[in-house]
Amino acid sequence: MNEPSEPGEVESLVETVESAAEGDGDVSVGELVETIGNDALASLMLVSSLIMVSPASGIPGLSTAGATIVALAAIQLAVGRHTMWLPGFLAKRRVARSRLHKAADWLDKPARFLDRITGQRLSFLAARPFSIAPALLCVLIALCVPFLELIPFSASIAGSAIAFIALGLVARDGVLIILGLLATLGAATLVWTVAT
Repeated sequence: MNEPSEPGEVESLVETVESAAEGDGDVSVGELVETIGNDALASLMLVSSLIMVSPASGIPGLSTAGATIVALAAIQLAVGRHTMWLPGFLAKRRVARSRLHKAADWLDKPARFLDRITGQRLSFLAARPFSIAPALLCVLIALCVPFLELIPFSASIAGSAIAFIALGLVARDGVLIILGLLATLGAATLVWTVAT
């Protein structure tokens, strides 16, 4: 996937999701991954996590599906793969284009905000070997999402933490990666408080 300078990274990804939402019927996860670019693992993590925090996350199982994509992409990023592999059952899962379009519309303003706060700060944290740790943290967060769907809004909070880390990896912004780590600690504290 080419990394355009205008619009910004996140806005460009949202526009890509909007282009995938064009047409009638449903779109498969495999088609969506292909549209975003199966060689853009951090971008796939970012799009999946942003959908997890959009109103579309209210669709039963969608947050879990997004978390599965995050986990797979993050594992493959951590081990040094450059292209995304999806199991057949996930690649064939379908989402209504209308819901995808609504999610992209909702993400438009947050995307512009996120693009404004990114910068080349502590960029070494987004490069190997330092990037392995945040990628593996995203895997751990993603593995918790199916259980978090039982607690209102907690899956969206987890998605937000992943989004900050993934955006930091995409934009090579170590400050956002650190914010994602702090958001993870906050989410873990909140879930622990609610659960106990």
